[in-house]
Amino acid sequence: MTKLRRNVGLLALTPVLLIGATAHEAMATKVGQPVNWTVSAPLTTTNPSAANDATAADIVTQIGQGLYRYDKAGKPVLADAKSVVTSADGRTVTFKLKAGLRWSNGAKLTAADYVYGFQQTVNPRNASNSAAIATNIHGANALVTGASQNFASLGVKALNDDTLQLQLDHPMPALPSILTSTAFFPQNKAFEDKVGAKYGTSAANSISNGPFVLQQWNGSNTTYALTKNVHYVDQKQVRTQKITIRTITDTTTGYNLYQAGDVDYTVLGADQVRASQHKADFQVIKTGRTDFIGLNQQNKLLQNRALRKALQLSINRTELSKRVLTGSERQGQTFTPDGVARNPKTARDFAKDASLSQNTFSAKQAQKFFRTAQKELAGQQLKLTLLSDDDDQSKKEAQYIQSQLTTQLPALKVTIKSEPKAARVKAQLSQNYDMVLTSWGGDYGDPMSFLNLFTTTSGLNIVKYQNAAYDKLLATADNQHADQPEQRYTDLKKADGYLQRDAPVIVLGYKSLPTRQRATVSGVIQNPVGTLDLRSVYKK
Repeated sequence: MTKLRRNVGLLALTPVLLIGATAHEAMATKVGQPVNWTVSAPLTTTNPSAANDATAADIVTQIGQGLYRYDKAGKPVLADAKSVVTSADGRTVTFKLKAGLRWSNGAKLTAADYVYGFQQTVNPRNASNSAAIATNIHGANALVTGASQNFASLGVKALNDDTLQLQLDHPMPALPSILTSTAFFPQNKAFEDKVGAKYGTSAANSISNGPFVLQQWNGSNTTYALTKNVHYVDQKQVRTQKITIRTITDTTTGYNLYQAGDVDYTVLGADQVRASQHKADFQVIKTGRTDFIGLNQQNKLLQNRALRKALQLSINRTELSKRVLTGSERQGQTFTPDGVARNPKTARDFAKDASLSQNTFSAKQAQKFFRTAQKELAGQQLKLTLLSDDDDQSKKEAQYIQSQLTTQLPALKVTIKSEPKAARVKAQLSQNYDMVLTSWGGDYGDPMSFLNLFTTTSGLNIVKYQNAAYDKLLATADNQHADQPEQRYTDLKKADGYLQRDAPVIVLGYKSLPTRQRATVSGVIQNPVGTLDLRSVYKK
């Protein structure tokens, strides 16, 4: 799945990864050398509401900023806002904006720009993957579903130029983390009206309020630049004048460019990992993404729990990581990955705390469940298709899974269908598949950002999982227990347990990126949901 992307005081957080952090941070105003960075997929848009994939989210994070942004410790801290006051009932949140906020064209940035930005995210025309997390704002649900088109009814109001007020249907403990998302960045209506449908389609049709301004992107070229935004409110945090971004979809090409000194960072494939893993500049970067196989509940075979459990237990994830995924995949049992949240009482990581050990490879147990499935599905042909992307890595992963399933379950026939990513995403969103190899990265650092995918009414419930008890747990966490940290945590923990036991999805692990990065480059942050932050990048 595409990117969709911490609960301060409620769920303790794991620190973000600060790549190459050193004592240089004290020299916040010193400007470094130009940086040469790489991304692994083309830039599709700079519209904050439509930044649904990882590259778009990364770039929009460099040229934009919201009320909050993550600091190096993984904590949401005020960014465009200078103060926040929450009412006693937790339903009215009032922000005062910093003085001197401006757009990259010099225009003043006001609270009205935030109102417009929020309205665009809940507007169905933008197809924002983050719209669902806005539905706790008063009036948002009716707008997201299309039941209303009165965007003035949204509970986001500009009381004056520097005061923004949110009206919530109930307290939102993860609100600071949610508001770090690009979906809740301000947007300049006057600029959008001027450029029309071209908004976000090129550098010329983009506008910034963040650390950098986008340059040299015509909408399709693979090399472009980020240059320092002279109107950015926190100038002292920006430590480079220019970052050149190159789109490198092939890891061999990226590795060769790195070896030649042409880029300062690259993601590695299996062969490059073997050649690089003992180098001083080799790093494995944790991301907040879960790799999994979605099992379409509209397929009659996959409605059978025993068959789903047999599939779940047939895959040796340790071997998958070592043989296919360059050894970088982190093992896990829960759909919520590690590093997202901690038990508010014990500080134990949610992924460990909620684990029921349901995803552990066991040929014996897999075959036991399969025999039960064969009895319950008597007379039906046990044949399934596994959908994957058509890049080399995805094909290898699909082939390994096919081999595992058919080896452990000989009476099962599994065929592979590989398609370009866009076609795969379209197929999974329309449930036009049996099994799909995919991944999910939360919008914000809270288990709810992962678990709410599979509620009955979720538009992103690609497996069509339906469980009233699961729905009730998440509704309770979101409402009655919203301001009760320990009870809310227990609700979320129990909900993840349902996914482990029912197996509508098969968790393969938590994605990590094996990379190489110059020792001369520091200050790069990979925030808790895996989005890149280059605001303070510095190259000696």
